[in-house]
Parts: sequence; structure tokens; C-alpha cells
Amino acid sequence: MKKEKEKRRWLQGCILIISLLIFAPQASAHNLWLGLDHYDQRKGDTAKVFLYMGHSLPFSDLGRPEKMKDFFYVEPTGKKKNFILKKYDPKSFFNEVGVDLNIREKGTYLAVAAMKPLFVSKTPEGNKRKSKKELSNAISCRHVEFFTKAVFYAGKPGGSAYNTVLGHAIEMIPQKDPCLLKAGDHLPLKVFFKGKPLAGELVYATYVGFSTRAEYPFTARTDADGIVNIRITQPGIWWVKIPLKKIREDKSECDVDQYAAILTFEVK
Repeated sequence: MKKEKEKRRWLQGCILIISLLIFAPQASAHNLWLGLDHYDQRKGDTAKVFLYMGHSLPFSDLGRPEKMKDFFYVEPTGKKKNFILKKYDPKSFFNEVGVDLNIREKGTYLAVAAMKPLFVSKTPEGNKRKSKKELSNAISCRHVEFFTKAVFYAGKPGGSAYNTVLGHAIEMIPQKDPCLLKAGDHLPLKVFFKGKPLAGELVYATYVGFSTRAEYPFTARTDADGIVNIRITQPGIWWVKIPLKKIREDKSECDVDQYAAILTFEVK
């Protein structure tokens, strides 16, 4: 009996390890980001902001507004305004989930979305959006939090909205205005995790047109101060991601915490 219990425990441990190795990479392939019809607006324009969920650029699924906990944008003056994503006419050619923003001021804007935290557990019957404590047959569990930002401007870049610290669990803060970048420049980013600089983690950057797969022309690790310098190799819409996984010591509720932050902007 004792040997059977030990064997069963060993098999359960193997299943957990295998599921984490297989299940986690699949989860990391999903990305949440915001995009715009134009990253260079005019004062008085109506900017269209879209929410996407997908594996690579530019192809994606539509984001689901009901799964988000925050939508807002920061004006060049630093004033924060909430907005509600809407679904455009399903009869139209482009049926995208987005919102129209009335641009009243010149300068640099920051649009933000944050997903509601959720548990995803693997079970013999498939994935369940519950923690291990809520299930009797969970093989593995991950806790997920995704955040996304888009930087754009109206008229002429300016103001300090782009480096607003929002207090997300994981957050990238540009140290210079991305709207002022040219090909050949570097964009310094400071990465925080739960309010502290995140050192030694990989940051990935790509641009629309480089690849339709999860491939990146630039990767680098943050330094001891959480800083990474993104090399901007050419004009276009850029997409920067910092993923992070933390394995829990206490696995009674869940095994892994999975975080990701994505920043988009355009380089002229």
C-alpha cells in the first residue's frame, strides 16, 4: 500500500512538471495589446483605439472588453480619463473592439488597459477558470495578469504622460518620449515588478512586418536597476514585451503566477 501511494505521488509530480513545461509556454504565447488607427493624430481628431489578443503581429483575435478591469488614457497634462471599449458594427468590413477618443490637446498621450486577474487550471476535462482550491482534480494552475499601453501624440509630441507610473504588478516606464524616436535611436525603459526595479529579465521587441511568428529582432535583459535599452532599427509600429513567471512556493491554490506588459508606439 505504501509503495502504491509513493508511486501515485511520483506520477502526480511527473504530470505536474510536464504540464507546467507544456502548458506555460502556450500561455506565454498569448499577448494583450492596444493599437491605434494612427499614432500621429491631429488636435480635434477622433482617435480609434483597439484592443487585441493574439500570438504575433499583425494577426490577432479581438480582445474581450468584459475581461478587462481598467481602460483609461492619460492626457499630455497628466490628467487621467476613463473610457469604455465598444464593439464596432459587425456588418462593417473591420469588426474590431475599440473606442473613439476625442483629442482636445496637443502633445503625447498614453492609452492603458489592464486585464482582470484570473486563474486557469488544467484538468482531465480541459482548462477551467478556477484555482486548485476550487477544483478537486486540478493537474496544474496558473494565475494570469496582463497589462498594456500605447503611446501616441496629437500635433506634436510633448508632456509627461508617456512616463506616468501606474502601479501595475509589472510595468515598463519609457525614460524618453517614444513619439520622438527615429531609426537608429535607443529607447531606455525601466521595468518594475510590484513597485521595485526588475533586474535580469528578458525584454523582447519587434515591429510590424518583421515576422508573423513570435520572433523578435531585439532581446535584452534588464540591468541591476531594471533598465533596458531598446535598439530601434527602423521606422514602423513597435511592440515591446516583458513576460514574467514566478513559481509559487505554496502551491495549494496555484502553481505559477504569470505576468506580461506590452507597450506599442510608432517610429517615424
